[in-house]
Amino acid sequence: MTYSSDRLDRIEALLAKVAESNAASTERLDRTEKIVESNARAIEAWGERITEGDQRTQTQLEASIADTVAMIADMGQQQQEATQRAEQHKAEVDQRFEVFLAEARADRAEMRAAREQWQLEAQANTTEHRAFTQNIQVLLAEIARLWQRVAG
Repeated sequence: MTYSSDRLDRIEALLAKVAESNAASTERLDRTEKIVESNARAIEAWGERITEGDQRTQTQLEASIADTVAMIADMGQQQQEATQRAEQHKAEVDQRFEVFLAEARADRAEMRAAREQWQLEAQANTTEHRAFTQNIQVLLAEIARLWQRVAG
């Protein structure tokens, strides 16, 4: 019986080691389950944070896009207004130029007419001067003839 008693002792020792190993495994499994649960909670929390971050980022992105679109629309409106002002200014300048050009042409025509009038008056004065000179010469000749008659 010693043989079976030794065998029984070895089996009991083996079973004790297996039980001890099972207890250690169960303890490790419990710790692993706790770690897994903790990791799952952390992952879930991070998932919520990431989702919230994604939502904030999406909201900020949409706001930035809306601001950019509004800014571009505003710049387009300003450009359109500047173009209209430039066109209006150009039209005003063109109109003033046309007025000045018309006034210059009128002044030139008036000066030409005045010059022609002056030339006509100068010719008339020249003709009148010749006639006056001739009349004076005729008058002086008549005075000389009368003087000779009186003196002689």
